[in-house]
Amino acid sequence: MRCSVADSMRKLKPLLYAIVTGAAVAVFLAIRACGERLPVRPGGGAAPGPASLRVSPDTLFHVLLALVAVIVVARVTGLVLRRFGQPPVIGEIVAGLLLGPTLLGRVAPAVSRFVFPPDTVSLIGVVSQIGIILYMFLVGLRLDLGHLRGRTTVSVAVSHASIVAPFTLGAALALWLYPRFSSSDVSFTSFALFLGVSMSVTAFPVLARILAERAMTATPARLARADMRGGRRRHRLVPARVPGRHGPVGAR
Repeated sequence: MRCSVADSMRKLKPLLYAIVTGAAVAVFLAIRACGERLPVRPGGGAAPGPASLRVSPDTLFHVLLALVAVIVVARVTGLVLRRFGQPPVIGEIVAGLLLGPTLLGRVAPAVSRFVFPPDTVSLIGVVSQIGIILYMFLVGLRLDLGHLRGRTTVSVAVSHASIVAPFTLGAALALWLYPRFSSSDVSFTSFALFLGVSMSVTAFPVLARILAERAMTATPARLARADMRGGRRRHRLVPARVPGRHGPVGAR
């Protein structure tokens, strides 16, 4: 009897997955149909593209200076927040806010321009992306795929459940935000996709750092990392782009 019930549930899982996915797509299409009829202010033309990469003779000095500043401030804030029971990665996030235009750029713009010259920001971004890629590669090497045998359905179900609800709510929120903050240069579809993905995206590198720093790399954490990786891959399939105040901002 138990075997028959288990077999029936196993057969129903693909159907339930299809129903949930289809319902999410149907809701988004309904939101899109309503959003396309919303009034929006006229646009001012295409947003300016990113500036060309110019390399000055002291570019290496400024890049190394920026990296040293980021590392030192991140270490200090990480040690401070560790005293309050927070993982050091939270301190690194705070360090990014302190060194960015939120604080340093507002309080000491001259210092901000010296440490992070506009000509080197693109290079620093490339270095940071390479660092994230290498770190994700190392995390993937430590993932025990053998432990996920027999748990694939659970992993897929959890990762999708963590996406569908916030994505739908974010897309619905676009109905209110689109007429107020967008223009005719941006289609409602792109705006809604960007907002939905932004609401449902999972910060997998941050999650992996927290699990490693907390020594929570046991079996439940491995399953959680698999769930987050599945969600991260699906988010990258949505190429939404919405122009911001300083140019186009893509969904990462």
